[in-house]
Amino acid sequence: MEKTYFQSFLSKLLVLVIFLGCFIGNSQTIIYAESIAGENNVDNSSLSIDSDLITKAEIRANSGLVAGLGSYSGYIELQFPSTLPAFQTTYTKIETEDGLLTPLLGGNLGGLLSDVVGVVLIGNQEFNVQLKNGSTVVSEEDSGVANPFSTDEIKVVIDKNEQYFIAASPSLPYNRIRLTNRTGGSLLGLGTTKRLGVFDSFYTDATSECVGAEYTSFFGSGLTLDLLGLGGAGVDNPHLAIDDDLGTYSNIGLGVIGVAASIGQTFYLNRPSVAGEVFYLKVGVDPDLVQVGLLSNIQLSAKNGSSADVDNLSLSSLLDLDLLGLLGENGTVDIPYTPSSSIDRISLELSSLLNVSINQGIQVYGVYSAPMLPTIDAGSEDVSVCSDTSTSLIATVQNPSEEELRWYDAPEDGNLLATLTSGDAYVTPNLTETTTYYVAAKNVNCAYESPRVAVTVTVIDTPTADDIDVALRATCNVGELKLVPSSDIAGSFNWYLDSDGTNQITDGMVSSGITYTIESDDTLTINGLTDSNIGYSVYASLVEDTTSCTNEAGNLKEVVVSVTDSSLEVDINLDTALTIDDLISISDGGSLISLEGSASGGANEGDTVTISIDGQQFLGVLDSNLEFSIDVDALGLLEDIDSTVEITLKEGLCATTDLIPISIPELTTDIVDYVFCAADNATVADLELLVDNGVFFDALVGGNLLDVNASLVDGGSYFLGLLNIPVDVLARIQINVDIIEVPMATTNSDFQSFCSDTDPIIGDIQVNETNVVFYDSATGGNILDPDEDLTSGDYYVARTMSSCESERLQITVEVLDGEPASLVGQIENACLDRSYTYNTDEGKTDYVWTVIGGTIIDGGQSTDDFVSVVWTSMEEASVAVSYSDTTACDATKENQLEVEVVRCGEILGEDFCLLVFNVFSPNGDGFNDYFEIQCIENFIDNTVTVYNRNGNKVFEAVNYQNNWDGIANVGGVLNKGDHLPSGTYYYVIHLPELDRDVVGWLQLAR
Repeated sequence: MEKTYFQSFLSKLLVLVIFLGCFIGNSQTIIYAESIAGENNVDNSSLSIDSDLITKAEIRANSGLVAGLGSYSGYIELQFPSTLPAFQTTYTKIETEDGLLTPLLGGNLGGLLSDVVGVVLIGNQEFNVQLKNGSTVVSEEDSGVANPFSTDEIKVVIDKNEQYFIAASPSLPYNRIRLTNRTGGSLLGLGTTKRLGVFDSFYTDATSECVGAEYTSFFGSGLTLDLLGLGGAGVDNPHLAIDDDLGTYSNIGLGVIGVAASIGQTFYLNRPSVAGEVFYLKVGVDPDLVQVGLLSNIQLSAKNGSSADVDNLSLSSLLDLDLLGLLGENGTVDIPYTPSSSIDRISLELSSLLNVSINQGIQVYGVYSAPMLPTIDAGSEDVSVCSDTSTSLIATVQNPSEEELRWYDAPEDGNLLATLTSGDAYVTPNLTETTTYYVAAKNVNCAYESPRVAVTVTVIDTPTADDIDVALRATCNVGELKLVPSSDIAGSFNWYLDSDGTNQITDGMVSSGITYTIESDDTLTINGLTDSNIGYSVYASLVEDTTSCTNEAGNLKEVVVSVTDSSLEVDINLDTALTIDDLISISDGGSLISLEGSASGGANEGDTVTISIDGQQFLGVLDSNLEFSIDVDALGLLEDIDSTVEITLKEGLCATTDLIPISIPELTTDIVDYVFCAADNATVADLELLVDNGVFFDALVGGNLLDVNASLVDGGSYFLGLLNIPVDVLARIQINVDIIEVPMATTNSDFQSFCSDTDPIIGDIQVNETNVVFYDSATGGNILDPDEDLTSGDYYVARTMSSCESERLQITVEVLDGEPASLVGQIENACLDRSYTYNTDEGKTDYVWTVIGGTIIDGGQSTDDFVSVVWTSMEEASVAVSYSDTTACDATKENQLEVEVVRCGEILGEDFCLLVFNVFSPNGDGFNDYFEIQCIENFIDNTVTVYNRNGNKVFEAVNYQNNWDGIANVGGVLNKGDHLPSGTYYYVIHLPELDRDVVGWLQLAR
């Protein structure tokens, strides 16, 4: 249904009021393009220069009929009243069909995003943007090319209402912008018209008092279609970061990603910034991501137009400890940023953290300008007041002529308590509990205020009588009393003769024959007491340190004055003497040790015994036997400088004190020597503990505790002591270590041959040294008797010295027993008139080949270790070979094979589709890894057997599936599962269906 003219007018008017309000409220001047330098196929072109962002011109483009017949494009070229300098950013509001601008908002991600949202960038509606200086094109972007609008010179951006604009800031001066609308070559449907709406083109001057983010776009790198479509990567709701609501946000996310990639969002300011302006980025980050270091992977960059970065820094560099604390507590934080020079855009870019299984992303609630944080007056920091009193809090702003202070009762939202000018005091109400206030600075003409600064007022409760304790300390002098005040509340004490605190006692005061003395710790000493003047009271008040709050009248601490005449004469004995076991217990973490003793003379059961060790006091009482046992600080006792303890026995108000020495045991200081063999790989754990629970250090005094698994060093010194016991209490034992390094045995040859007929023994193995011992394994194993018979295999020789052995030398021995020459090849069912190859040992000399019943067609010479024969007779066929071998026990070796020749009929060939591929390389590279026989699947009863050059079977399979990868499956020569070495092998393929055998060679290459 069409809207009425009045409805259309109201909607346009509302948008206009909102748009103009943003600029008028900020005293901005908007300069519009005011003339049309050229146009074609444009409807209502004048609406593109009418300074009205609600009305629009429309550029038409049509796909035409068959083969482009009747197709056309349109354009409009808008001109500014003057030439704009390089990097001056202008904005042109546009509107396309088919959601074309949605993926282009992602800049270099546009191609991928078009697949995600299902928009065809190339082949449907397409448009071109040119920035010109007169007739010269200075910059250009086109939606019909790869990665369009991916540079800072021409970008697609949106405002908070998700309206689209072209943001242009070329690196050269310009005065025109030309927009062309066209249809792509693959447009479905003929005669289709596409329209490009152009509202107006404009820029703002730099006189606006308030600056903030008004447009946004985003970008990325290293991302794939799957990551954008399914993996959670991308920028969600980018416009919510500029919507003037700090409670909504855009999400810049990479998802859970395992590749190097990045995603970022750019915020375009309504004008270039000026010196001193502060921007705040309200962001949110998962605390788990903060813990794994994501902040260092968030980069802030700022530019002025498309110029080089003005600033480029890690977001973590802008966060102090207070802001990090707020981020951890609230999940969001306002991060201040002051540009080093003028900017008109700010970008936040998130780079991926690899090997982190957490959804990686940040939330941007807003990018806004506001005053610097208020400065709290020194007298308003750490303020403390007495309960039910008020205080004045003072803060200042950076620019008092433009900024005001706003006091709140909460860190966010809450109630506005007062709006004050800089330096004016905010007077709190009377407080009965600790309260925190929050103050922000705000430019009176702008929307945003700074983040709030917390100011805490600590309320101190007024001291009461119950907060004060007074101890009576007698000196055993007649008529003297000491009163020692104390409290859990830090402060000083005053003394009075009345409960209301009006008649204060001063130092040296004499009243009614009694003298009062006040010591530096506020202890009150009263002298001149007699039986006739005791029984009265004195009173103590507490003055709290922070606020000077003191007791109210009538609530002072009362102390009744009394005195006891007493004397005390006793002897104190200490029975405890420390032992090594005591020191071990302390080193194991024992924090206490019991000191036992007794008293005699005037002591009585129940008398208090106090043991003082370097200022620490430990209490006990005498039992019925006048004995005591008191647990004291063990380390404190050991570290006591004079190795004495002060023991005080108190009876009533009187006490006596003795200084009693305590005996501490010592370890021997003799140096201990140890000798180890290098082959033992001795560690600290191999040193003998000469004292239970001992540990080793690397120095006689101080030093470091050694790991018991640390290797010992030749000539090293190690020091045994007890952990946690100072060396001046228990000296350490020095242990010196010598390590004997035995050189390895040597030989003239690691491979030695012997003839069995010489009856060789192990002792015949050639070694250059005499002090050696033979083993049957490289480590461990058994010592071998040198007189034992020698057999083929590996032997291991160790050189000995002072009961130590060297590393073992491996010598491989071959005992030759005169075996005949090897000779392998087809000897059963050899087909008449077919060639076969027979092989013998390679690397020999003077080969002599003899063939009976066949013709040699290849090899068979004195230098050949093979012969190829075509058998021509079915009777008495044989092949024989001999050769010279100077390394063998027999200088000449020979062998002969009798060959059974049969008539095989037609030779297998192409008629049977059977082809053997003789070379394969089972090295796991995916190419030629298996021994392959073409068409073997046609002979399901086949048997494939493989022999090595010595005629030993190494592989056999029935119904072979072309899956042999060079691993033996027959035991004997090798173990099943062993990888066969590279070399030449021989195969026999038995085909029961044809009653045939196919024989040949194959090459295994690893």
